[in-house]
Amino acid sequence: LFYALAQAASKPFDTVDENGEALVNKDIRGLYEWVQRIMSEEDYCTRDESISELWTINNRIIAKMNLSMMQMLINAMHDENQFYLVPIYARAIIPQLSQCRTSIQRKLKSYLLDKEYEREDFSRILPLLQQTYDCLGFTCEQIGAYSDKVAECGDYTENHPLAGFVPKADVQTISKVDLDMHAIRQLLKFPTGDDNIIPQMYYKHGRAAVINEDKYGYDVLSLQEMARSSIVEKWSPYYSDFVSYHGKEFYADSVIMNEFKRNAGTDTQQDALLLSWMQFGVVTEYLMGLLGSSDQMCENANNDDPTKYWDAFAATYIGSLEGIDLGGSDQTIDGFMLWNVANRRAVSFDTQNDDYYAEINDEMLELLFAGQAQLLRKDCLNFEKTVSRTLHLMVVPLVQSVIWYAIKNEGLDASSNDDGLVIGEVAAKSVLPIVKKFDPNAARIIERNMVSSEVNFVPVVDGPQAVANAFYLVLDEIGWGCDYVGHADGVEACQLESTKPRSNNGGSIKQGAVIILALLGVLSAWLY
Repeated sequence: LFYALAQAASKPFDTVDENGEALVNKDIRGLYEWVQRIMSEEDYCTRDESISELWTINNRIIAKMNLSMMQMLINAMHDENQFYLVPIYARAIIPQLSQCRTSIQRKLKSYLLDKEYEREDFSRILPLLQQTYDCLGFTCEQIGAYSDKVAECGDYTENHPLAGFVPKADVQTISKVDLDMHAIRQLLKFPTGDDNIIPQMYYKHGRAAVINEDKYGYDVLSLQEMARSSIVEKWSPYYSDFVSYHGKEFYADSVIMNEFKRNAGTDTQQDALLLSWMQFGVVTEYLMGLLGSSDQMCENANNDDPTKYWDAFAATYIGSLEGIDLGGSDQTIDGFMLWNVANRRAVSFDTQNDDYYAEINDEMLELLFAGQAQLLRKDCLNFEKTVSRTLHLMVVPLVQSVIWYAIKNEGLDASSNDDGLVIGEVAAKSVLPIVKKFDPNAARIIERNMVSSEVNFVPVVDGPQAVANAFYLVLDEIGWGCDYVGHADGVEACQLESTKPRSNNGGSIKQGAVIILALLGVLSAWLY
C-alpha cells in the first residue's frame, strides 16, 4: 500500500530512478535489507551497537515515509481537484511536526487543520512546510521540484546562520541535538512502561544530530554521548570541580538513567527532572568541554582545527530551533538550549536589549565572532581570554534560573508537586560546583534554600533575596558582575552593589570594604 503511494507521490516531483521506481521506495528497500542483515546475526537484540543501528535505520525509514506524505500534501494543496485530500495528508504530517519548531507547527495547524484549506494560502503554507524538512530528516533536493509549478527550495549551506551567528565550520547537524530534547519532552507527555523506553532511546542513541551519513546506520551524536563525552573529561576547566561536588563522574547521566527506570506514570515532576538535567546539566558541561577543547587546539597547533570546536559550542549553545534570524526565534516556545534560557530569563529580569532578546546573548554573539577572528589570526593569547569570558557568560542564565525559581518556590511546601521545586534544584546543582569553588559559604546558602536533600528542607527558607545575594561575589569572580542578571519581582541581583563605597581612583570592586559588606550579607542570611 505505501509502496504504491510513494510511487504516486514521486511522479509530479520527478524523484524516480532510471527504471521509474520512486527513490523513496528504492531507499526503503535498501534499509530493510540492512535490517535483515543485522537481525540475522546471533544475539543481535542483546548488543547495544545493534540496537543503536536498528534504531537509526528505523528513524531513516520513518523520514522516507514522511517525505512521501509531504509530497502528497503539496500536490493536494496545488491541484484543485485534490483539495479534498489536503486534510487527510495534513493529519499525517502536522502531528509529526510536534518534534519541530512549535511556532511553525501551530501556524500550519491553523492553516490546514483548524479551518478548511484555501488555495490563496498556498504561498504562505509552502515556506512553512519547507522549514520543517530538515527537522523531519529529508532535504529540499529529496523532495524535488513540483512539476514546472513550484521550484525546488534551497538546502542548508555549510555556514548556515544560527540566530545571527555565521559559523565557519559545518555544525548545522550538531545544532539539531535540541530536536532530540524537544522530542523527549513531547513523548514524556504520553508515559509508557518499560523504563520509558522510547524517550530513553532518543536520549541514548539520538535521532537528529547526524554527524556521519556514509553508512546505513549513520553516526549520531546523542545526549548520552554528550553526557559521557571524553571532551568534557579532558578539557572542561571545571570538570574536577563537578566530580568533586557530585561525588562521581557523569553525575547528570546517572540521574537521568535512574529516573528513566522509575516508571512514574503521569508524574510531571519526573518530566521536569529529566528535561532539566539534560538542559542544565548535560548541555552545560558539554559546552564547557567544547570551549576547553577549542582553547587547547589553538595552543597545541596540531592538525585538529579549533574552529570546529568553537563553532560547535555556538551551535550547541544556540540550537537549531532558534532559526537564522538575529536574536533567534521571536517565540520563546521554540528554543531549548541555553540561548533560549537566556532569552526567557531576560523577559523576567528586564535584561533585554533594544531588539528584544537577551543582553547576555547580544554579548555572546560579539564573543563568538571575536573568537572566530582570533582563531583566523592564530591569536591564541587573546582567544584564551575570549574562551574564559564566554564560558563564564553562559553561566549567567543558569544563575538567573536559580534566582527565578527561588522567587517562584518561596512559600511552597517541600512535599509540593510543583515542577518549580525540581527545576530550581537542578538549576542550582548545575552551578553549585562553580559557586563552591569561589565561595563555599555562598554554596551552603544556595543548598539550604534550593536543594531538597538538605535535612529538614524548607524551600527558600531565607527568601529569594538571600539566594540572589549569595551569587554576588561569585559573579564578580567570574568577571561579569551582577548587572547582566538584573532584577525580578523585587529581587535585586545587585542589592549588595549599593553598599559598595565609591572610589576616586577607579579601584577594583574587590576592595576590602566591599568584601566585608558582602560577606556580612551572606553570613546574616545563613544564620537567619
